Amino acid sequence: MKKIIIPTDLTLHSLNLIKYALHLLKGETCQILLVHLIPLPDSITELLMLPRDENRLEKPTESFTKALERLQKSYAIEINSIRVSHVYCDSSLHLQNFIVRNKVELVLCPVPIGKVSADDTMQLFNNLVQDVSCPVLYVPEFFEINRFKKIAFVVDPDDHQSALPDKKLVSLLCKNDYHVTFLVVFKPGTDLENLKPVFDKVYSSQVFSTMSCSIHLLQEDNLTTGVISFIDQFEVDLLVTCKKKSLLDYLPIRKNRRLSQKAIHSKVPYLALK
Repeated sequence: MKKIIIPTDLTLHSLNLIKYALHLLKGETCQILLVHLIPLPDSITELLMLPRDENRLEKPTESFTKALERLQKSYAIEINSIRVSHVYCDSSLHLQNFIVRNKVELVLCPVPIGKVSADDTMQLFNNLVQDVSCPVLYVPEFFEINRFKKIAFVVDPDDHQSALPDKKLVSLLCKNDYHVTFLVVFKPGTDLENLKPVFDKVYSSQVFSTMSCSIHLLQEDNLTTGVISFIDQFEVDLLVTCKKKSLLDYLPIRKNRRLSQKAIHSKVPYLALK
């Protein structure tokens, strides 16, 4: 059974990722936590009243509640449980504690194509989740639901602490008819001998020994530019990186970050492992 988190602002639009998650986890039974973040108040008096002040929490609308009921009936086998959790949170540590306490295995985050307000609930969640030690799948808005057949795993040759996906995660993402490409972007003038540890790590991995995979070397000054050009050229379905902060201006994960026009056209889900 998989336990996953999907953020919600209690709108019907925020429920779109549920079907996406069920499609991704095909064959798995899952527990879904719809997390509604609430910023902590500054006043000590208000902080003390929080446990007793449940009536002041924003209530889901009737249409939202009925939509959840319909989803649970339509996917009775796939959904073991689904519920809304109001979480008081103003730091990544609070969110991390919630994730650990609930033994969450995967977080799905919607990435809006366009501007968002600074106080947007979903944007707040996306900002805080960057620092949690749990795989996070960022899904661009309006992305077509399909299987991941062309997966690009970005390997930073300068990051010797990066790890490959574990067997559990690979089996989740790779069902049938897929190919994993390890994309190594290196700067001009790099001694190719320095790339040898990357080859050794991939070819010695038991997880990938029986899978369809290859290594692609790309010489490029800018990591993000190299990744985006690879995505466009090879029509990648899923991009995977080790660290949430190691890459990408390619998705607007932080507020006030410019969104590359290339990224808009790519619309590729991005999985960050740590």
